[in-house]
Parts: sequence; structure tokens; C-alpha cells
Amino acid sequence: MSGDFFQGLLWLFIGVVVLFLSSNYSMGTLSEPGPGALPFGLGLVFVLLSSILLFRSWRGKAPEHEKRMSFGSRWHKIFMIILFLALVTFFLESLGYLLSVFLMITLSMLIMEPKRWISALLVGIISSFSSYVLFDMWLKVQLPEGLFHF
Repeated sequence: MSGDFFQGLLWLFIGVVVLFLSSNYSMGTLSEPGPGALPFGLGLVFVLLSSILLFRSWRGKAPEHEKRMSFGSRWHKIFMIILFLALVTFFLESLGYLLSVFLMITLSMLIMEPKRWISALLVGIISSFSSYVLFDMWLKVQLPEGLFHF
């Protein structure tokens, strides 16, 4: 069996667990979603995408570029990303949302698929500021200020 089959099973299991745990919270309504609505939706997405992966794995059809990719050659990069995400999470309060998201996106781009510095910096700046505008200014979500006080 291919690695996609086992990955599909893992994500299917995670999706089912998320669906089960989110059912403990109120779903709310469409106009006023409750605290269980987002995790329930994400659980459905996990179940749907993992089912597609399982089906493709079962049929043995994988695009040519996926056949060439190997997890074994990238495990150290994936480990670095996971370690980096843990550090960003740990320092989120002190660094603040903008700087944390900027560092997370920029360095992730440079670690996984080395890009030109200017591209990584530009995507990091655009992503951090646009997500800040979306969550802080539009949705009024309180984000950690850290070093920057707006």
C-alpha cells in the first residue's frame, strides 16, 4: 500500500475525532455560529479530503509529480517547520501577531521550497498585514500586540 493510503487514514481519523469533539459545543445558527461550528466544518473538510486521498490511493492513480516526491528526502525540513511553528506559538504574546505571522510565513517559504528572499519577504508582509486587517479590524478579534501597538 502506498503512503497516501496511510496518510488518508490518519487524516480521516483526525477528522472524525474533530467532528466528535466539536459536537460537545453549540453549533449556533448560520447568522450567529456557535463555538462548535468552525471545528465541525474543519472536521468535515478533513473527512472529505482524506476520503478523496483514500479513494485515489485505492485506485492507484497519482499524478506524475506526486510519484516523484518523497517524504524521506524532506523529513528534516518538515521537522524544522514543526519546531519553528512551536517557537512562534511560544513567543506569540511577546512578539505580537504581525511579527509572528510575518516570520512564520517568510521562514516557512524559505525552508520548504527555497525562494528568492524578496518573494518570501513580500508574501510574508502581504499575508501578515492582510490577515491583521481581516481579523483585527474587520472581525474585531483581539490579537496580541507584542512589539507593535496600533
